[in-house]
Amino acid sequence: MTSRIQLRDDLRRFLSQNDRYIKRVLKGIAAFASFMIINSNFGYSSVLSSLWLPLAIAILCAFIPASALSLVVIVYLLIHLASLQADIAFVAALLFGVAYVFTNIYQGKIYYNVIGIPLGYHIRIPYVFPIQSALLGKANEVITVICGSVIAYYLKSVKEHAAQIIDNQSNISVSDILMAGMLSNTLFYVFMTAMIAAFLVTYVLRCSTISNAWILGSVAGVSVEFVILLAGYLILNRSSQILFLIFGNVIALIVAFVTNYLFFDLDYSRTEKVQFEDDDYYYYVTAVPKVKIEKEAKEIKKITEGNPSARNAKMNFAEEEGKDVKEVE
Repeated sequence: MTSRIQLRDDLRRFLSQNDRYIKRVLKGIAAFASFMIINSNFGYSSVLSSLWLPLAIAILCAFIPASALSLVVIVYLLIHLASLQADIAFVAALLFGVAYVFTNIYQGKIYYNVIGIPLGYHIRIPYVFPIQSALLGKANEVITVICGSVIAYYLKSVKEHAAQIIDNQSNISVSDILMAGMLSNTLFYVFMTAMIAAFLVTYVLRCSTISNAWILGSVAGVSVEFVILLAGYLILNRSSQILFLIFGNVIALIVAFVTNYLFFDLDYSRTEKVQFEDDDYYYYVTAVPKVKIEKEAKEIKKITEGNPSARNAKMNFAEEEGKDVKEVE
């Protein structure tokens, strides 16, 4: 227990002391990973499909504000979609624009969900984002989860119909993609329901006063989302997706537990309930202390040269330290 807490405190101290450099490294890694996911799933632009150009852009992204990183990744994606078909890129840009407007209206702060969920969907881990947003954000972040989930399914539909779009003999349009892949697709509504439910269940439990609220909220949110999607896959004969569903939920739980370990590790065994009042209200407060290691108080011995017992004190100190008495003298 003590070693676990000590490791956590050391990690926190290291992160705070090197915050500036760690953020730059993480932004660069996140940008490069995003570019690679886009290239592997939507690599329609031959210019951006090379390795060196995305790497150079990712290095530059390490030095830009975090708020601008999502915009760079979105533009990178739109260039690929424009190489496939201009209408496809236009609709995607329109969806991102609508997501930006709604996010600002509802004052959502976690805008990276809008691009993170679509990219996470293509590596089978979109469930990480609603759980993390519920743990670290407020209730209004549900709008970013909704927008990201809609865009994720639009991009999924584009990828599935890309061969028909490239085929010059096919007359498929953007409206056909929207209708076949989203509006008339039952699985789209199942996915949306699961993502919203995961966020709401996790958020409600995280804000409750029960013990281990973050852990229980994460487990409950992932479980609800898993049951909804599992039922949808079984009913719609998509059993081949169940293995990827399990994988994505395991990753979501691991990330949630790590987040709880770093940011919200409380000692519920020492919970205190406090009551007080003023002229208008009577207050009931539950106080839960954070888990931490108490620093040992160091005893400082001061040896004064003019004191007759100074020599004896020096000798005793030397014996405690394992040094030669002559060396001390």
